[in-house]
Amino acid sequence: MRRVFGSLSLVLGLGSLVACGDDETATGGGGSGGGGGAPPACDVEKRAEDEAQAPAIHTPRWAFRPWISKDISTGEDTRSFVDGFHERDIPVGVVVLDSPWETNYNTFVPNPERYPDFGEMVADLRAEDIRVVLWTTQMINVSSYDLEPTGDVYMGPSPDYEPAAACGYFVNENRTFAWWKGTGSAVDFFNPDARAFWHRLQDPLFDMGVSGFKLDFGESYVDELPIRSAEGEKTLQEYSEAYYEDFYRYGSARAPADEFVTMVRPYDKSYQFEGRFFARPEHAPVAWVGDNRRDYIGMEDALDHIFRSAEAGYVVVGSDLGGYLDRDDKDLTQDIPLDAGVFMRWTALSSMTPFMQLHGRANLEPWTFPEEPELVTDTYRYWAKLHDELVPFFDSVAIAQYDGGDVRMIRPVATETQWPDDWRYWLGDALLVVPVTDDTGVVDIEIPNDARYFALFDPAGTPIEPGTVLAGYDVSDPSRIPVFAREGAIIPMEIADAVTGFGTTASAGALTVLVYPAEEGLPFEVLDNDDALELSVSATTTPNGASLLLSAHPRTVILRVRIDAAPTAVEGEAGAIEQHASRESFDAAERGWFAEGGFVWIKLTPADSGIVSVE
Repeated sequence: MRRVFGSLSLVLGLGSLVACGDDETATGGGGSGGGGGAPPACDVEKRAEDEAQAPAIHTPRWAFRPWISKDISTGEDTRSFVDGFHERDIPVGVVVLDSPWETNYNTFVPNPERYPDFGEMVADLRAEDIRVVLWTTQMINVSSYDLEPTGDVYMGPSPDYEPAAACGYFVNENRTFAWWKGTGSAVDFFNPDARAFWHRLQDPLFDMGVSGFKLDFGESYVDELPIRSAEGEKTLQEYSEAYYEDFYRYGSARAPADEFVTMVRPYDKSYQFEGRFFARPEHAPVAWVGDNRRDYIGMEDALDHIFRSAEAGYVVVGSDLGGYLDRDDKDLTQDIPLDAGVFMRWTALSSMTPFMQLHGRANLEPWTFPEEPELVTDTYRYWAKLHDELVPFFDSVAIAQYDGGDVRMIRPVATETQWPDDWRYWLGDALLVVPVTDDTGVVDIEIPNDARYFALFDPAGTPIEPGTVLAGYDVSDPSRIPVFAREGAIIPMEIADAVTGFGTTASAGALTVLVYPAEEGLPFEVLDNDDALELSVSATTTPNGASLLLSAHPRTVILRVRIDAAPTAVEGEAGAIEQHASRESFDAAERGWFAEGGFVWIKLTPADSGIVSVE
């Protein structure tokens, strides 16, 4: 059903937060304005947070969990969406409410018909450890529309347009610009009063517990350049960076600690726009390359943009898995068919990036996929769980890179000119990921010559020598892509069940660490939920096995150590550690070790710090 809105922002008491005396400076008509009798001057409430400095770049740990999103939804549909994942044992960490969710573009007022009891919904989801992030742009409209058949109808301008225009809170003397949600003016982020006005509109959302904003590229439609602001002329790039910085600065100051993100574009080239960077890396806690078509061409575009962004210093980067667009972004008359193979391979790829989000114009749930819904759902479950299990790894790597360390979250193997023929990349300098970008079913994989590698999902742990070319490697199974662990890799995980094969239900509550000892093993620092050091671990090979060095740790640690030969003994600093004959016995024990294939599992208590020897 299509809905009509005039001044429904008054429902939540959010109408005009500023009144202006000079009505002749405003453009457009209608809206609630400031009511009857405006004061002689623009007066907006200001708070200390309005001018807070941007914090050092940081991504909250919860933002590494799987995200889900739909283009057009409702409160009831959102709850059902989440329930569908939970009923199928698929983890969800964040829900994005994309447009339309507001009473107009952009009021920041939840549509009371689409989202009744909005605050209650946010609180209920938060009680399930799920955050809510809201889509928006930097425009306030004089006229709005949704092109989608199930969108809304908006009568008149956004109620905050006239007072903002009268007070000079827009760039280019209130000029309006056409964009994909109507016609509006662009907020002047170089005007402190305009920023305060904009922040007051957002405040009720923070009070309701909203955890962030997905910031779309409405500024790309500001086509009168240079941009005239309160600080003088600015380039489009300067305006873009101010837009993203302001949301990051104010949200970080306004929300509780570690409870806010902005989701922004890093490098992007789509539709009619030339490629460029949008938010600066230091203002991009979560970066997504969006609006890719839902085929292998779109997947390669996403990889190209992810690689360019990673090379420029963006850390937490990903894409809309499966591709967002059902049309060619360069020719919107060309339909792009839905393909289960593309969707599953893109799901696997997204799992192996620090940001994983399901989002597309088709508003698909894995279990409603028209082709092979059971296989698609099983595939999505596997990779979503693996991504969720890797949260300690993503978080630890991100902080190490933010702190200036040598580690990189995403590091392309090839140079930029070679990318179209080589999409291999290292994840956290520990895993070699090989995206599959066609349906041929085979691929030649060149193992880098820097170390030995091990197929991550191979229980035998067979080593692959440096520089080996795996010719005709079988990738016919669309539910899997090749991933290899590098010798020297240390990968912390949180395991709750046996779905991915890296533990069992007995692993829940313990810290699991995949360990691939190297001749010169470097320490890896594992951070806890508060980003404090939980464990430092290093592992070196020895003539008879491996030697591990562990710092003190507050909880049980389960090590899965890759070894060349079956061990005969495992010893800690307090003496021999008991061997168990079966996985069941090992799971039931408080402490011990168990050999399986090319690995030895070692369970240690908090008392077991120091050297652990595998012989």
